[in-house]
This record gives sequence, structure tokens and C-alpha cells, in this order.
Amino acid sequence: MTGNELIQHCNGQKVAVVFTGIPASGKSTFYRRYFEPADFQHINLDTLRTRQRETAFMEECVSLNCNVVIDNTNTTVEERKRYIDLFKANGYRIVGMYFQSILKDCIARNKARGGKVPRVAIPYMHNRLVIPSYAEGFDELYFVKFDGNGDFVIENWIE
Repeated sequence: MTGNELIQHCNGQKVAVVFTGIPASGKSTFYRRYFEPADFQHINLDTLRTRQRETAFMEECVSLNCNVVIDNTNTTVEERKRYIDLFKANGYRIVGMYFQSILKDCIARNKARGGKVPRVAIPYMHNRLVIPSYAEGFDELYFVKFDGNGDFVIENWIE
């Protein structure tokens, strides 16, 4: 599946997309390339800065029936649960996207972009990473990886 096919698949429904992946795994790049042009609201702690602002923005998105992408690392079941519960309770389809998180590749990408994330944070997040599962409440799950040519490959999740 391509990013454009995924967007077409989401049309006409209230969708909350929950990203999972360590820093520099491609999450924000994927959002900017595919979801931003499709007018999905971007929920990201790097830009919102506090949980209070994040919660207020999520509540506003729910009240306006906006499609959203939660673009955080979401490395644990508990972190993902807060988003899944809120949006599922408000009638959203929950789409999970796990970004391939190969430690050495993410460290190299982070270095290439000027070390945006502190070097020690990447292995720390990798050690915390719990692979998502349908049991968490996802309606759909996908595996996303770089194709080696600057684009992404999206595959259906296999548990």
C-alpha cells in the first residue's frame, strides 16, 4: 500500500491514527508527506509542549470531528491507551502505524539531521518499545518502513 492509498482508504470516516516508533524512524516525515496535505490534525508533544495543551487540542479535534494523527513515539501500551480510549469512545476508527525502529538506522538518520534528538534518548526509547497489537483496541494496524529510495512501504500488520 502507498501513503496515498492509505489516505484514500481513510476518506469519509472519523479516523485517529496513532504512530509508534522511536525517534528518527520517519513518523513526522510520513505525517508531512501524506497526512498534512489530507488535512489531518497533527497532535505532537514536540510542538504542543505539554500534556495539558495536548489534551485541550484533542478535545477540540473531537468536538469538531477532525481526523487526527498522534505523532509521538508512543512506545508503550499505556501511552497508546490514552489516545485509543479517547478517540474510540468518540466514534473514531483507530489506525495504528508502527514505524520500523532499527536502532542503528535511527541513530544515523538523527545524526544526519543534526542530532535533533539527544543521542542517548534513541537507545532509551528503543529499550522501552513495546510492539503494538490489535488487543490494544486498534481497528487497523500497519507496518511502515523506508524503501531505500526516500519513500515508505506500508504493509498490513501480521500478528
